Amino acid sequence: MSKPERSDQSQEIERKKAGGWLTKIIAVFFGISLAWLMLELLMRVAFPLFPYTIQAALREVRRTPFTEERILPQQIWQEDIHYQLVSRANVDNEYQFPDPRVGFYVTTKNWLDPNSHVGFRVPSKDWEPRWPIDAVVVGDSFTFCYTEYPDCWVQRLDSDHGMSIVNLGQVATGSISHLNILTTFGLPHQPRMVIWQWYGNDFNDDYGMALMNNQISAVEAPEAPQLLPPPPPSPSPLVKWLEKNSAVYWIMRTVTTPKPDLYKYQRFVDPHLVNDGDMVFSYGRPYTSKSSDLSAEKNQIGMGLSQSKIIEARDLLASQDIQLVILLIPSKEEVYRRWTEPTLGAQQLNLLAQGRLEMLSFCQDSELLCLDSTTALTAVAERENPVYLPYDTHLNVAGNQVITDELWRFLTENRLAH
Repeated sequence: MSKPERSDQSQEIERKKAGGWLTKIIAVFFGISLAWLMLELLMRVAFPLFPYTIQAALREVRRTPFTEERILPQQIWQEDIHYQLVSRANVDNEYQFPDPRVGFYVTTKNWLDPNSHVGFRVPSKDWEPRWPIDAVVVGDSFTFCYTEYPDCWVQRLDSDHGMSIVNLGQVATGSISHLNILTTFGLPHQPRMVIWQWYGNDFNDDYGMALMNNQISAVEAPEAPQLLPPPPPSPSPLVKWLEKNSAVYWIMRTVTTPKPDLYKYQRFVDPHLVNDGDMVFSYGRPYTSKSSDLSAEKNQIGMGLSQSKIIEARDLLASQDIQLVILLIPSKEEVYRRWTEPTLGAQQLNLLAQGRLEMLSFCQDSELLCLDSTTALTAVAERENPVYLPYDTHLNVAGNQVITDELWRFLTENRLAH
């Protein structure tokens, strides 16, 4: 055989080898792409089964690359320098997930100022207040309610007892926000009374609100930023696309970075679970104890801010002959003490109750009309009837009904119910 013939054969062998490697590379690339696609589909289908931290990290990922629709609806809440956190106006029966574990439909409106960016929860988009107004209600997410609106205690005061109510509740707000909302959007309604709802994290929220407005200096170094890696100078177009569209990318990034998202969301994860007949619930999340801990300087500062704003509201309302009623709502851990004390201990539960007890003492010293709903909620829970959502800190339908009944009883006894 001549040398040229051997050379041709060698070249042919090399071509076959190269073709074989190319085929393998294409096959591997196709396999990886198919596996990636299947994982993307699986993550969207199985989303409700994921732990909360994963759900929270994925909520902004698009459902498909061809639409702006997210895995979860885009939240209607946004930070506001005057009101802390507000709902968008003119939301029409949108399904909302303030927490991936809790969903309900929301309609918002600003009847007083249709051009305002601030919306308030209403029964329907054509809602208008009935004059004269019996009560304007200010508060946080317990007033906004994490149920369908007909089940919210504010609306039930209307449907069960015929009170004309204006609900000005906004999630994640404290007393500074409540007073600002009341003076801007509440008092023009000229109500007979103002119902001011309080919860154990209000002192913490007021500290945060004052900090946001540069009215005070921080007393603690921020926790999360020190865990964050330095941001890249500018993400590539591919990374930007993956951030918007790929659930798999988000999981990989969350797992391989120093856990900024997991750390942030882990505060809202309950480490304990009770499964006792009808009483199935989780409890003990770090945020609840930390935001209520009055041994923390920031919460002490917040308490002073909260109480000064309530006194300011009391005096303002008294000058207009408007009655102020303060409604105190306890934590799930306090109400479910029979089930939570063996794990958390009496000392921890007493610390959770301290802010509420301080408020009761403050009410007495300041001659404020205050209703503590703890006893009424606990009485129902002791009969093994849940009054809080199973995997969230907010009241369920039954809990909202307890507040409605207890508040109506209180208003009647104080001759404020007509």
